[in-house]
Amino acid sequence: MKPLTVIHLSWEFPPRKVGGLAAHVSDLSQALTKLGHNIYVITTDFPGTKETEVVGGVNVHRYDSYSFPGPDFITWAILMQQTMQEKAAEVITELHASGQQVDLIHAHDWLSGLAAIELKHGFRLPLVTTIHSTELGRRNGLHDDGQRMIHAIEKRLSFDSWRIIACSRYMADQIKYAYALSEDKIDVIPNGVYTKEFKSVDTQSTVDLDFRRTYATDQEKIVLFVGRMVPEKGVNVLVGSIPQVLASMPNAKFIFVGDGYYRAQYMRIAYGLGVAHKCFFTGFVEKDSDVRKLFTLADACVFPSFYEPFGIVALEAMAAGTPVIVSDIGGLSEIIDHGHTGLKVPVNNSSALARAIISLLSDSGLASSLRKNALETVQKLYHWQRIAKHTTRVYQRVVSEYQKNPWKPKAF
Repeated sequence: MKPLTVIHLSWEFPPRKVGGLAAHVSDLSQALTKLGHNIYVITTDFPGTKETEVVGGVNVHRYDSYSFPGPDFITWAILMQQTMQEKAAEVITELHASGQQVDLIHAHDWLSGLAAIELKHGFRLPLVTTIHSTELGRRNGLHDDGQRMIHAIEKRLSFDSWRIIACSRYMADQIKYAYALSEDKIDVIPNGVYTKEFKSVDTQSTVDLDFRRTYATDQEKIVLFVGRMVPEKGVNVLVGSIPQVLASMPNAKFIFVGDGYYRAQYMRIAYGLGVAHKCFFTGFVEKDSDVRKLFTLADACVFPSFYEPFGIVALEAMAAGTPVIVSDIGGLSEIIDHGHTGLKVPVNNSSALARAIISLLSDSGLASSLRKNALETVQKLYHWQRIAKHTTRVYQRVVSEYQKNPWKPKAF
């Protein structure tokens, strides 16, 4: 297999983490590097990081994302991509000058879409795009000009891409519908997780015991949510389930890890329900190791999303050996086999969610069975080496078709 040189465009890359995109691009790019490919990631700057560095074998190039500050997020995102395009063009030009041919560009979502389209046509390179979510799905429709503009960028990006990668069958169907695409242009490749990163916790050790006591007492059972505090994640559904859970399991403690523009509202809901004393809203947790430790310590992980293209947090909980409860929707529904690797509940149903939480916290046999089956499934289907090989096959198909296509520059 000939090693390929691929340029990845992503506005997120560790240590900048807003959603799951940063972890996806980081893990995928490093897994591709281990297969022998030459991977370059073009991404935004972050305090304390270097402009150029090698991370896990990946060549990371960061640019000043506020060269052209905008008055709002959408304006900033469009201007940010101008600088992304310039940095990527600089890297591609330097590689070509050194005799190293770039084989393709891999974009991630609309926040790199405009840059990717310009680079594709400017250098006559094939473009592969992973659509991680759609504006239509995130907003449950298109309700204003900003959302319609993002949707238009996504649609143009999908049209300009040689292949589209979707993280789930659910997302593939949504992309096909949202952008009027032919199904044979879309490849379904799931996200992954490294199980080795989730080490078992010794609750007898002073360090781990003190860490746990930061969040809950020794007698409390931990119900954990990890994700952005935004409407589509369904945090209000989990908060709404707490009174019913506490009526049966008064020793339950609910930990909410993550930040977002709805966090204060969810805290007010908890206060209004009289359960604020049983909730811990941590905000953004900077250390990934602390989040992984919380996954391992939790007695149950709950992800009650209204919209979820994949749900990588569910994989992380499964890899940590923690029983999972999810909404029966989107990618979550594909990951979880109800009663075997986790529990699924109807969307937006706090009462059904409460019953599932109570069953997990009160039935150690059920929890143990789900934990064992989930870990085996993750190790078999969702490891990054397998995902990188599937991605490589998409790359190879694109490069092969490109070489036979008259669209490429004659010099190639």
